[in-house]
Amino acid sequence: MKAVLRSFQVALRVLTLLPAPPISAFSAEEKGRGLIWFPVIGALMGGLLALTAWRLQGIEPMLASVILLTAWLFISELHHLDALARSVNVWLFGGQSAAVADDAEAAQLPMPHFGVMGVMALVMMVKFSALSVLIEYKLWLYIMMAPLAARLLVAALIGFTLSAPGQTLAQDFRVEFPYVALFIWLFLALPIALVAGIPLLGVFVLLLLIRLRLKQTSGGLTWESIGASIVLLEAVGLFVAAVTA
Repeated sequence: MKAVLRSFQVALRVLTLLPAPPISAFSAEEKGRGLIWFPVIGALMGGLLALTAWRLQGIEPMLASVILLTAWLFISELHHLDALARSVNVWLFGGQSAAVADDAEAAQLPMPHFGVMGVMALVMMVKFSALSVLIEYKLWLYIMMAPLAARLLVAALIGFTLSAPGQTLAQDFRVEFPYVALFIWLFLALPIALVAGIPLLGVFVLLLLIRLRLKQTSGGLTWESIGASIVLLEAVGLFVAAVTA
């Protein structure tokens, strides 16, 4: 029981900024075992956010969206935004940077990139607009499902994507990876997928594109891509849900 509780504590510290007992260090095995809790933590976060959205339904949707998005940031995404910015730069411009670096003169030119603030502004704009629509139409279920689906699919991404060369932190997650638990989670998620429909399909397509781009630019999974994928999957899931509302 102690090992189970510690694996949950490790996953909570890795994925969120929620209050949790401090952990000075944890092993690669504990990180791998902690993956079994990714959907649980996603459901916990989604439940808190959906409850917050429900409580905010009495105020103007745009203002409610600002409050909810701020809460979302302080629950998890301050944890992941730097990783998102760096990953997006690699995924979009990774093919160009090597060529520029080989040219002594071109190396003096500024590299194309969004930067942390640019990526954060774009993703937050997408989330803000989507949350405004979902709050207005009282679609609490999609708000609850976004964190859950993102973390379940990222667990699958980790399990079925080899780590990039030299990515020790990413490789740690694959030590004692709970494949049986992952398949159980995916099986249990099938009824939810049927209810979610197009939004979950959009998230799954994005996951496949992220995996493809990871293999092209980095040769596999990186530590930063884990947090970046969570944020992108949440944003796209919310956006597609809002468009199809």
